[in-house]
Amino acid sequence: MRKLKLKIKFTSLTMRIWTTFTAVILIIILSISLYYLFAIRRTKENSYIQILKGAHEMILDSQNYDAPVIIGPERFNKNLRGESFIYIENGTGTTILDMKRQNLQQPHPDMQPDGQSPMYGLNIQDVEKWMVSYADGNKISEKQFSGYYKGKKFIFIISSINYHDSTGKSYLITYAPDFVDNTILYQVIGIGVVFIVFGFAAAKIAAGFISKPLLELEKHTRRIAQKDWKEPINIKSDDEIGRLAEAMNHMQRELRRADEEEKMFLQSISHDLKTPVMVIMSHADAIIDGVYIDSIEETAEIIKDEAIRLEKKIKQMLYLNTLDYVLENKDENSEIRLHDMLLHIINRFEMINSEIEWDLNIDNITINGNTDKLQVAIENILDNGLRYAKEKIRISLKKENSYAVLDIFNDGPKIDGKHIGRIFDNLYKDKTGNFGLGLAISKKIVDFYKGEISAVNREDGVSFIIKYPL
Repeated sequence: MRKLKLKIKFTSLTMRIWTTFTAVILIIILSISLYYLFAIRRTKENSYIQILKGAHEMILDSQNYDAPVIIGPERFNKNLRGESFIYIENGTGTTILDMKRQNLQQPHPDMQPDGQSPMYGLNIQDVEKWMVSYADGNKISEKQFSGYYKGKKFIFIISSINYHDSTGKSYLITYAPDFVDNTILYQVIGIGVVFIVFGFAAAKIAAGFISKPLLELEKHTRRIAQKDWKEPINIKSDDEIGRLAEAMNHMQRELRRADEEEKMFLQSISHDLKTPVMVIMSHADAIIDGVYIDSIEETAEIIKDEAIRLEKKIKQMLYLNTLDYVLENKDENSEIRLHDMLLHIINRFEMINSEIEWDLNIDNITINGNTDKLQVAIENILDNGLRYAKEKIRISLKKENSYAVLDIFNDGPKIDGKHIGRIFDNLYKDKTGNFGLGLAISKKIVDFYKGEISAVNREDGVSFIIKYPL
């Protein structure tokens, strides 16, 4: 349980913001530290060497090794206490470490009374003997060295000299301890720690500011899941959260409309399916009871017709429900000669109503698509036209720009202007109460192939126009 609580707490928005903020601060501290260790210290060491070299050359140029040479603190900072001494080895093998040093800086408050540096607890003569061990040549010309003696780093320059009448080797050695000053590094780390501490408070404030509208969105989403469409989300801002709230309000409106249409659909389809079922049952009961009005053959014919109507509606419902999947996953396109397809469809429909006059003006146009699906789309339009046509159906097929334009006209009643834009909706119910899905199926097929379908009221009827891309 404790692990679970810690996990939940860490995944909170406050902890995530603070963790990100802390990671950024740590990366900055690490970068500055590495830069300080490798770049600034190297630059500092090169600067020390140049200062020591200048002092060293000044003593060499004067060739007066016994006279004091003082270079003021404007050349040396408090950590660079440069000194110079002379090492003499006479011909008999006697080694002399001349104690007449050249102090290269004004006396510092922590100098010993004799003017020598305490060397941070090191014996100065031992340090200088250690430096002399690097002078292994007969002639050395301003050779630069840096090394550690008992954990302390020193920078020094060695040059061979002629000291008075000495018959052995003589060297001038100028040196300074390279004390590591980590003040800047400590300051950076300290500032980083302070920022991390205060960053938690800042993260909590920022998380509260961000999470408040998100919590509102969460509550509203739960209401939408429960089909509570009463109130929209009231978040007024121009940022990403505001745009998300507006998108959710749009989603709510669309879901509400879909929910209302679904209820209408269920009401309408239940009525349309219930009617033929009732007719079939009543006529079947009449046959069983022997109280049918007409002959038994005519009563059976009525049952058959109603069964066919019921079967057609059920097939349309199933077809529409699976059409999206079929179009996306089983779309086998081929060349279609629209002229031949239309003649084949019209020949079948002419048998349904021989009293209708068919006026055809069909060009030879070839398109690409699925033959079965496009045939269904055109048959549904013709079926609808045949249902309302009085005397004539006129069909024309022309090429306009990059489209094949199919115009199917019937001389039936015009469509009410307030409904003409909805007749391709799968929930549309006409003024006679007939519920149909054929036009919705046609629109879905034409839309899939990037075409257009529309209904236009004419002076003496209605035209259904399909524009199919060539």
